[in-house]
Amino acid sequence: MFTNQHHLKHLLRPHHYTSEEQYRAELRHLFHPAWHPLAVKSDLAKPGDFLTFDLLDTPILIRNFDGELRAFLNVCPHRHSRLTDKASGNAEKLRCQYHGWEFNKDGGTGKIPDAKAFRPWDRDNSCLRQFRVDTCGDLVFVNFNESGPSLREWIGPLWDVWQDYGGAYWHAGTWEKDFPCNWKVVLENSLESYHIPEVHPYTFKEFPQEENAWHELTDRFTSFKTVPPREFATYAQDWIVRRMGEPVTNEYWHRVLHPHATGSSLDSFRMMQCVFPTGPTSCRYRSIFFTLRGHRQNPLAWVLYRALRSISTMIAKKVFAEDGSIYAGVQRGMEVSPHPGVIGTREERVYHFQKFVLDNARGPRELPQVPAPEGARANGVCAG
Repeated sequence: MFTNQHHLKHLLRPHHYTSEEQYRAELRHLFHPAWHPLAVKSDLAKPGDFLTFDLLDTPILIRNFDGELRAFLNVCPHRHSRLTDKASGNAEKLRCQYHGWEFNKDGGTGKIPDAKAFRPWDRDNSCLRQFRVDTCGDLVFVNFNESGPSLREWIGPLWDVWQDYGGAYWHAGTWEKDFPCNWKVVLENSLESYHIPEVHPYTFKEFPQEENAWHELTDRFTSFKTVPPREFATYAQDWIVRRMGEPVTNEYWHRVLHPHATGSSLDSFRMMQCVFPTGPTSCRYRSIFFTLRGHRQNPLAWVLYRALRSISTMIAKKVFAEDGSIYAGVQRGMEVSPHPGVIGTREERVYHFQKFVLDNARGPRELPQVPAPEGARANGVCAG
């Protein structure tokens, strides 16, 4: 069921996992044009709810303005303070923590303490930098570029699949961790099942045989599908899914949208994972986890949901920790390895990913840089 029947070349060399130049090229060409899944709608359910993130060397703030989600650079244009250092919260106004400047949903200024001290008012340079924000299912995405593909265009053929992250599936938890390795080490690990017997002996246990492993390789994404073995856990899951009023497929899917967004699913859960580089040899891995709630409202369905949420979240975090235990060792070996490396057919999605990195993070192509404001801010004129 694999596309290739012979082993493949390891395209990336050690410097691709360590150099500052490569890191900066990947930020510019791979990450700044991308949409980044950061939260779920329920995190920002009420007017005034906000979240902050440090994403790709950039502090950002997402806020609910009376039902509209807006994203901004978390920096005040007055004296450059962060608007807030809180990770989350609810506030009646978007107000800078330093001098109390207030801002509206368009990033323009509202109330300014002792405003007469700033005459004549420099409206054009007093606006927050705004970023694009959009949703797919219950997932909230942010994009740094003022132009480029919409979220739906960027997700492309996976749009209908990821719309399912919500609805019958309720948000069960979000967790993240920093790892001392290049982001590609984490992403490549997720792209192959070859490591399962060594790294996941008590969770996944064995990798599926080739006749039970389907790969799809495209320029935008790769996918893996398998049918889990018929054992007690599988029968129990099927029974629970039916009692919640949902169809049973008994299929496990893992899809990676280049460069970094990973969606995995089983009948009992949906999970979105995203790895963000924080330096040439460091990264942050974020998981947003959903468990099946179904549409039935009877007491049994509610009890089953609570049990399923607890068990599936525990297993997902255990798998996350098992994978995390090997990243540092892979990075240390990568930095000193004299070997060219080799990729087996079971790992062919790794080869496809490495080719994407080489094809898109090099060459004369340059992204336009956001100029300093001249009469209007970079992302549109804001109202003061």
